[in-house]
Amino acid sequence: MDTGVRRAPQRGVVAASLALTLLQIALVESSWLLALVLPLQWVLVLRPIERREWVLFALVGPFFVAQNYMALRAGAFVFRQHDFLLMPWHEPLLWMGWYLHLVRFVNEPGRSVPLGPGAWFGLLLTVLAFSLFGSDAQAQTLATSVSCAALLALFHTRADLAYALCAVALGALVEGVGVGAGLWHYPGSGPLPIPFWSLSMWVSVGLLGRRFAVPLAERLASAGARHA
Repeated sequence: MDTGVRRAPQRGVVAASLALTLLQIALVESSWLLALVLPLQWVLVLRPIERREWVLFALVGPFFVAQNYMALRAGAFVFRQHDFLLMPWHEPLLWMGWYLHLVRFVNEPGRSVPLGPGAWFGLLLTVLAFSLFGSDAQAQTLATSVSCAALLALFHTRADLAYALCAVALGALVEGVGVGAGLWHYPGSGPLPIPFWSLSMWVSVGLLGRRFAVPLAERLASAGARHA
């Protein structure tokens, strides 16, 4: 019997798992070791990992590999370590982990969000904004601000804003640790080490997580369970 989020760890445990994750990526230099240790940590600390969360992993990982690669080729940011496609081995796993921590921290009941046309439109607009202007930081800031504003116009319930704010807080921690430890940097960020479009990115991560990635994972997981 799938008991859903009622079995999820409390927010303090999620916060502790996030802190441990950030500590490891800041201190452990071996990317392949991180690729082994981080998933093990999440499975042990945040167990049980539900079917819908495994499906979410399968959706988020390839999506951010593609998005990262396009941004990296355009020069929007640069990783210190280049193991494959201009990024370290553990990078796709990190996006799976960020979403797992975000979903667990917000702790919204499953099947509560419809997957509507607005979510598909918002996804397309966001992908275009972050993919087409990576070589020009000023243009990317403008394009991503427009796409972020469109997402907020579409999705602005209290739960949407909770996801967005939690994602921004998560992003501040991730960017602070990553840039501070020299794991990646933004060549066109200007006087600040982190560009302005990073804020739009993390707001989009939260809104599209709630309105697209999580509902799609719910539906695919339910479909898989029915055919099992």
